[in-house]
Amino acid sequence: MAWHRTALGAAVLTVLLVRHGAVVRAPLELAAGGFTFLTALFAALTSRTVRSGIAPRRQLLLVTATLVAAGLLTTCQLVIR
Repeated sequence: MAWHRTALGAAVLTVLLVRHGAVVRAPLELAAGGFTFLTALFAALTSRTVRSGIAPRRQLLLVTATLVAAGLLTTCQLVIR
């Protein structure tokens, strides 16, 4: 259930980042939206493959890495402004 919430949250964040990035023409926000899309995708796939309640290490690392990359890109965009 936690992976479902992670996927849903990342999907909502993807829509917000892409929409705002397109309106203000912020390429780093668009890139961050791409990374949050990957986060949503990896989290959705992880939620389907996890049966024992513990995520495989590789999938957990992929979700974490893409979310951290999105956060760094968004932070860079805010600093540039």
